[in-house]
Amino acid sequence: MTDNGTQSEPIQDQHSQSDEAKVAGILAQEEADLAGHSEAQVLDALRERFAYVGHTVSEEALQDHARRIAGLDPNAFSSKTL
Repeated sequence: MTDNGTQSEPIQDQHSQSDEAKVAGILAQEEADLAGHSEAQVLDALRERFAYVGHTVSEEALQDHARRIAGLDPNAFSSKTL
């Protein structure tokens, strides 16, 4: 903010998250959204989300997370079809 109280920079710059927190948030959201879906669907979603936030994750880690999320029991939301 400037001295006269006007906003002069993006608000998100004031609330930065660590890379670990961003990754944890993405994984938690994908677990809630895609538990029990096919591994291929989860993998595609993870690639898209990490690319969107500009965070690089190894292919091996993506596959491990996709396998784990696909193996979770579906919840009321994730059991809805895409």
